[in-house]
Amino acid sequence: MNLEEIQNKLINDFDFSKALNIINKIGENFTENDLIENAKGLIKMTYTSREMDYVFFESAYLSATRNYLDGVEVYYSLNFSMDIQSNLTLELDEPFNDKVVTEKEFILKEELQNLLEENISYLEENSDSKFINENITKIKEMLKVLD
Repeated sequence: MNLEEIQNKLINDFDFSKALNIINKIGENFTENDLIENAKGLIKMTYTSREMDYVFFESAYLSATRNYLDGVEVYYSLNFSMDIQSNLTLELDEPFNDKVVTEKEFILKEELQNLLEENISYLEENSDSKFINENITKIKEMLKVLD
């Protein structure tokens, strides 16, 4: 589907009159056309942001998202929401550095560890190899970054 088809499908399936009714009850002054134009712009931004797996844009109580599903499908969504919240930020008594390691990072780290071991073994047999020494140093630096 092209951009216009996606915009038309999402906009035609969306109940703008319900959203407008809620917005008017809180004293906001929007027309249905205002919301439709905002929706078109939001959908266009999700459509043109192809370099990211998941994108989210919002404006005037509307939000549009685009997400790739398992690399075989693309999911578009147009939503209306009002957000009422309370927030609080506190300093921790003790900072923590728990880092969630993704599967790709774990595999990369394992491969680098294996490569480091191979280079060290090779260096033991060929102690005068400047190239291997440089490789070992670079691999150790990469492993530090991953830690």
